[in-house]
Amino acid sequence: MMRNGAVLDTGFLITLVDANRDAHEHAKAYYRYFRENGITLYLPTVVASEFGIKQPVTDLPLHHFTILPFNLAESIRSADLNCAYYRSKAGSGQRDAVKDDFKIIAQAEEQEAMFLLTEDANSMSIYCDLLRNESRIDFKVIEVSKGFDISFVNGNGQTEMKYPSAD
Repeated sequence: MMRNGAVLDTGFLITLVDANRDAHEHAKAYYRYFRENGITLYLPTVVASEFGIKQPVTDLPLHHFTILPFNLAESIRSADLNCAYYRSKAGSGQRDAVKDDFKIIAQAEEQEAMFLLTEDANSMSIYCDLLRNESRIDFKVIEVSKGFDISFVNGNGQTEMKYPSAD
């Protein structure tokens, strides 16, 4: 099965709807790109729950998302990924938010998503990098704080050609 779709993390959604966030325009650019290119945007219910702590979930463009309930297969995968990560990190501390991060990672892998969009470079990206290096996950993490870059999402790593102005 070919990988498809993008799983959305809480930080990405907060950045998408809050014009005061530094990476707001980048989040909008990725959102627009995925919608215009027919790439499914997955909203995990775990993310909806986290988002709803500070802001109503109805502030999101829900009609553009495919809602992902957290199911048994994903809970088993989440536990496996979480254990693998902490074995590799020699049991370093765990916070409750980390458990949710692993649920989101498991959903991205179980859905065979191509991408996970996040603003969280300090934890989510680190977890995914380690798990990818151990061949436990196979999707790409896109950190919107690094800006919009077409080469992250176009499948061939090519950037758009920039032509000099004709002036």
